[in-house]
Amino acid sequence: MTTVVHETASRLHGSYAEDDATTSRVWLGLRRFLASDAVTEELYEDLETVLGEDAARPEPADCAAITDRLRSATAELVNVVPRLITPYSEVDAKAVADQMPIAVLLSAERPTAGAEYGHLVRFANAILTLLDLMGEAAEA
Repeated sequence: MTTVVHETASRLHGSYAEDDATTSRVWLGLRRFLASDAVTEELYEDLETVLGEDAARPEPADCAAITDRLRSATAELVNVVPRLITPYSEVDAKAVADQMPIAVLLSAERPTAGAEYGHLVRFANAILTLLDLMGEAAEA
């Protein structure tokens, strides 16, 4: 263990801000950084593939691959969302808390043969709704 006496410790030099606007920007940046583990460009690409305006129905093998990636994203969201939603954020924490179990239940669901695409659409919609409710905190 090392001890540093007051005389040898140096003061921090430079300027820093303590205003609310700077604090809010830093807090938003930290929340976005935390969200970047779960909310990736690949997640948005998968959502676009399933729900996009020009989306074509994926093949069953592609449905399975996308569903697996959405399951991984849901597991990450379960870890990240509680840390992103605070009593002081602009996000409606109750709405997010109500939507999270829906995504988790769909993540655990194993559709029967022929029902994969319908399940994938419901699952993708649940995740997209969750991201929409999270607002700026979910921006990648």
